[in-house]
Amino acid sequence: MEVVNNPSKRRGIAPVKAEFIINKQNIQENCESVFGDEEAGDNSKNKEPSKKKSRVTRKRGRNKEQAKNTFAEPIRLCHKISLGEQCDNEFCKFSHDLQAYLKVKGEDLSDRCPNFEKFGKCRFGYRCRYLKAHLSPDDKLIVNEELASSGIFVEEKNNQSTQVQKRLRTHSYKFPKADTYLAEMQQEIEKQKELEKANRLAKSNPDNKLNKPSEESNVDAGTNVKLSEQLDTNEVKVNDLNEDITLKVEEESDKSFGSDTESTNAKKRIKYENGDFENKEKVKLEEEIELKSRDDVNVEEFIDTPDVPLHTREKKKMTFKNKLYLAPLTTVGNLPFRRICKEFGADITCGEMAMATNLLQGQQSEWALLKRHISEDCFGVQICGAKAEHLVKCAEMLNNEIEADFIDVNLGCPIDLVFNKGGGSKLLMHDGRLGKILKGMNKVMDIPVTVKLRTGILDNMPLAAKLIPKFQNWGVELATLHGRSRQQRYTKLADWKYITEVSSKTNGMSYFGNGDVLGYEDYYHHIENDHVDGVMIGRGALIKPWIFDEIKSKRHYDISSKERFDILRKFCDYGMEHWGSDTIGINQTRRFLCEWMSFLYRYIPVGLLEVLPQRINERPPAFRGRDELETLMASPNSKDWVKISEMLLGPAPDSFVFVPKHASNSYEG
Repeated sequence: MEVVNNPSKRRGIAPVKAEFIINKQNIQENCESVFGDEEAGDNSKNKEPSKKKSRVTRKRGRNKEQAKNTFAEPIRLCHKISLGEQCDNEFCKFSHDLQAYLKVKGEDLSDRCPNFEKFGKCRFGYRCRYLKAHLSPDDKLIVNEELASSGIFVEEKNNQSTQVQKRLRTHSYKFPKADTYLAEMQQEIEKQKELEKANRLAKSNPDNKLNKPSEESNVDAGTNVKLSEQLDTNEVKVNDLNEDITLKVEEESDKSFGSDTESTNAKKRIKYENGDFENKEKVKLEEEIELKSRDDVNVEEFIDTPDVPLHTREKKKMTFKNKLYLAPLTTVGNLPFRRICKEFGADITCGEMAMATNLLQGQQSEWALLKRHISEDCFGVQICGAKAEHLVKCAEMLNNEIEADFIDVNLGCPIDLVFNKGGGSKLLMHDGRLGKILKGMNKVMDIPVTVKLRTGILDNMPLAAKLIPKFQNWGVELATLHGRSRQQRYTKLADWKYITEVSSKTNGMSYFGNGDVLGYEDYYHHIENDHVDGVMIGRGALIKPWIFDEIKSKRHYDISSKERFDILRKFCDYGMEHWGSDTIGINQTRRFLCEWMSFLYRYIPVGLLEVLPQRINERPPAFRGRDELETLMASPNSKDWVKISEMLLGPAPDSFVFVPKHASNSYEG
């Protein structure tokens, strides 16, 4: 089979053999694909999926209707009663009538319970939808004493204790290291405010209007121009994106530390000719700077981060070089999926993005994102936030309460909900604040801090090259650069040329690239040519989780439909271990399986391709597989994904309606 590695010869549509392609007119008209009917057919036009509707006409978010249906049972049985025990809590709010519950409980889905098979006892008891697998003829729960003697009924770590949850919710949890660091930082801010005030008073003297401020008042705002140099020399440093006749000075106006109000930017343009200012222009510039230096300016954003020594004790050391790193993936990067990838050879795994503020509030749903399976021998958690107070405190808490090998800071999340609150990729704009966050996290933890970032906010204004050299000084042990801007989201190809360009500025820090890896050729090409220590794999693992095995064995794996179905079955077993084998847990498993199917269907079997390898930016045409199951797995119709889930988990509830949360793509245009 021919192998073509030149992307210029492969644009838009994946090269599927003609005998497997389905003509567009043969596709059902009501096919509800992820990207619409036009995407479902053999579309010869090489164009991207249609853009989202305007905010006015479209509903906010996805899966809104499904969110209203929790699939709860009509009677909520007490946990003690469900295990065949007596409930001694006189204030228990749940039902203790077992017979009434069994009458309204749904029928068993099968006679095989994965929890009972593995642990000898099902922790869901009578609520299990596979009850007959561990129910005796006299309606008593069966326990396999040999397996159950270990006392282990779940293989997960990082469960939130009730004591920690209570202290967080009552604001009684102590953060001694974080409080010390934040107090030191606040003292520096107050000191700088006093210096700024003294300099403003000195400038208010007409005789010394253009005198140079004291050296101590000079502030370092990363990308901002020093105000004292403007008044002294009237020389302007212009960014590459500015014209020679225009100065663009960005000043940030944030409220005091810890405020929830989003910072705003004040911009002004000052025209000049041949580098010489008129006297009136000098006075005008001075007055404008004075106005912007009043109470509405947050001095915190302009000062350098206080020098913070790392732990006196040696930090835990990690070697990232040449490790296969599964990217942190929201929703689809759940624990059962990570177990699948770990079995195929992933070396490093990372939990889903968790919001620091929610963790500090003790939210159980957010803490669930931190859970770690015992097979994850190199595991990190990713947190996201906007303020040093939240992230530094969260880092200290996680360092004390969970088992993790590193903590990753999200600097790339593009969604509006996070960006508008100052988190994710928004932090790339504020390197002063970012430096405080990373240095503070290093001070309160004894495990490494890593970051994952995008190239910048806008396509034509990359920021990573300015930030990467600073990360090592801030204590970052690994930086992973995703080769797209926030504006790009997941459209177009990742910019690996820029990733290579930035690699020369890492100063010895471990550096990974990320974007568009779907096979071992992509992986080794980047390792050998783009000067990275490793490659983080995200969507490539969602489309084919066996990519890690392909990379290590350097082969194309022509996996059969039966093997792929066995992977899905294993995912469901892991899902019932993680989310539960009761009604709610099974439908959680069903939902996350369908979310994963929204990526899995894009895989094209090796035997169906005219040339290898498959590219992540190539749209799969409508094709039939080598058997019925392979054809079903290639369907872009979300109803077919639900059908596959029913083959594994039994009939879906009538109220179950699935719309994929993720519809990202990077098809070439």
